[in-house]
Amino acid sequence: MAGQKTAPSPKKLFWVIDSDKKVREVEEKEIINNPQAYLNMEIWDRPPYKYEVIIALKRVKA
Repeated sequence: MAGQKTAPSPKKLFWVIDSDKKVREVEEKEIINNPQAYLNMEIWDRPPYKYEVIIALKRVKA
């Protein structure tokens, strides 16, 4: 017996505002795969939610 196929989940889109105040819609996957490209940009989840990309170092005992 074949099971029912589930519908693909909708892609999470964010609004990215660059220094020229231009707005682009970008998928969450693209931001996660390349965070350095979005460091100096405003990221909004269809207002009023705003996000920031944060890169941190974690100290590990060697």
